[in-house]
Amino acid sequence: MSVSTLRLGPYQTNCYILQERQNAWIIDPGFDGHLIAKQIMDQNLTPKAVVLTHSHWDHVLGIPGLIEAFGTLPVMIHKDEAQFLGADGGRTLRAFALSIDPGMAKIPRSVWESLPEPTRLLSDGDLIEACSLAVLHTPGHSPGSISLYQESTHTLFSGDTLFAQSIGRTDLPNSLPEAIIGAIRTRLLTLPEQTIVYPGHGPSTTIGGERENPWLR
Repeated sequence: MSVSTLRLGPYQTNCYILQERQNAWIIDPGFDGHLIAKQIMDQNLTPKAVVLTHSHWDHVLGIPGLIEAFGTLPVMIHKDEAQFLGADGGRTLRAFALSIDPGMAKIPRSVWESLPEPTRLLSDGDLIEACSLAVLHTPGHSPGSISLYQESTHTLFSGDTLFAQSIGRTDLPNSLPEAIIGAIRTRLLTLPEQTIVYPGHGPSTTIGGERENPWLR
């Protein structure tokens, strides 16, 4: 198993390509779906699915470009975030994004409305069998935020829940400020300290290192 990182768009969102042999799972394809597709094609990989840690626009707007490149792909997201996918969900997501960052108006409406419906709704404790990712529900940044843990390699994709020496924003509409600290302490910091953490933004870290995270004291 190997992990490639692409930092995309105005927020430098981390998109991860999880590779197992010649198969690839795309975690949080933010902006620049065509760039993600090019990396996959340059490595002669076969994309198997898109897995989303949550539905914020900077983690999903690359999906239409991936579909243009590869055709229909399975899209997996927590059940509490599914309302922001599909054409209607994309319009709702656009309105939400513009209320936070009016600069997102430059992205054509057609991109938002090309977001596909999810093909699998995830819940806490689910296992994405083909890539051995366990779903950990870690709400706070958003109600359906999840982290994805591969036990065999001690690898965690934490989305916008846990960052290196920081945590995700909880000042957004639908955030749950009272939930995020508890989710990190009970679901993430209990993992082995050597676990590598790949967050939604910024550099990678480890669970051991984040036990000294100032936001968690």
